[in-house]
Amino acid sequence: MRNLRLYGQFLRAAILGKVQYKADFFVGIVSILILNAVNLSLIGILIYNFHTLGSWDIWDLMFLYSFWMLSRGIFGVFFWHMSDLEEMIVSGSFDAYLIRPASPFVQFVGKDISYTGVGDFLVGLLGFLFVSLKTGLQWTIGQWIYFILCVLSGALIQMAVNWIGASLCFWTTRSNAAMSIAERFTVLMQQYPVNIFGKYFQIFVTCFLPVAFINYYPSVALLHKASGPIPAWQYFSPVVSVLMLALAAFIWTKGVKRYAGTGN
Repeated sequence: MRNLRLYGQFLRAAILGKVQYKADFFVGIVSILILNAVNLSLIGILIYNFHTLGSWDIWDLMFLYSFWMLSRGIFGVFFWHMSDLEEMIVSGSFDAYLIRPASPFVQFVGKDISYTGVGDFLVGLLGFLFVSLKTGLQWTIGQWIYFILCVLSGALIQMAVNWIGASLCFWTTRSNAAMSIAERFTVLMQQYPVNIFGKYFQIFVTCFLPVAFINYYPSVALLHKASGPIPAWQYFSPVVSVLMLALAAFIWTKGVKRYAGTGN
């Protein structure tokens, strides 16, 4: 509970810092909206020329994209600054977290928020509402609960992947290049159904870098895209998020214990 209270206080300080620059906030939001509009236009052009991708039409793909934007928005607001760890370790500023009477992770994760995540979340929300109106989605309460859980789980999976990547700095000093590759890879595959990439790709994004659980498997279930019965494990986005967070916490803890500073 103490760490939660501290995290809340850190977030409050970060928010107060951000609201001092209102123009920067609104320019950032607008730029994110424009970027996502371009991405959606590219998907639209692809569908216009090929009509469908497998069994996925334009509205299915917009649902897939909106699903990802909702979870990415949550991740972006609270955890986008994971990549800052590299510079903190190189400069030696991370050392300050180790001498304060508070969890180094709580201090690190609470040090900043990103307004760009707000733009992503708005895009996801507007896209989802638009798809709902166009397709007439009629879900049960159970499906709505599953959807909300999977949006939160998707945000946590993205956070865990970045947490693991950032924690590698404790061994390598620099890991942002690897994190950038993982980010680009994730962005590419979240915009399209995983099954169009082939069997081995599906295995990789399911078992090794389980980003298919961010939006693809939940969308298959919610949009009834499976050709047969859906295997039970494809509903496991919340379980995968917990396992990924546990792995990330383990790697972080090991890294902090071995960290001895860079001498700067």
